[in-house]
Amino acid sequence: MGLLNMHSVIPAVRNMKEFEQALASSQEVIFLLEGELIQLQGIVSSAKRAGKKIFLHLDMVRGIKEDEASIHFLAKAVKIDGVISTRTSSLIHAKKYGLKAVQRGFLIDSHSVKTIIHSASHVQPDFIEILPSYSHPKIGIIQRETGIDIILGGFIDGPEDLPPLFAAGAIAVSTSNANMWK
Repeated sequence: MGLLNMHSVIPAVRNMKEFEQALASSQEVIFLLEGELIQLQGIVSSAKRAGKKIFLHLDMVRGIKEDEASIHFLAKAVKIDGVISTRTSSLIHAKKYGLKAVQRGFLIDSHSVKTIIHSASHVQPDFIEILPSYSHPKIGIIQRETGIDIILGGFIDGPEDLPPLFAAGAIAVSTSNANMWK
């Protein structure tokens, strides 16, 4: 485990108001889902001052390409802690530069389960984030096949949603519901 405590709730933030709320929470990791390159240095500096680790969703932040040079810059100059991506190449570059890698996958059918497992065997990410959370009955297959801890996200509306997600084997959940960040 190390980076995430068992049954963590990870703030998934899309704007500065949510980011400020996440900074005030007791959670140690923040997933930054949206933003622009120009904002990143300030966001990361604020997170570090608050003792937080920041993971950047590469596929959704504007001004960043998924290429190796961008990831090298994010690791060495901006000093993010990790990346979230659906792209295998981005995750491989992230690991090359010492960043934690969260492989994000969407379960829509049985083929997507196989695709996630295949990608994970190639990348060896630190975590796999599966969306939507209500696909939790299938995460056991992915966890057994890969040996990688699973984070669930999407459609997590309140604390009552957590017991079945954690019982299914999720190490953590990511949510934009600030009431759950505590």
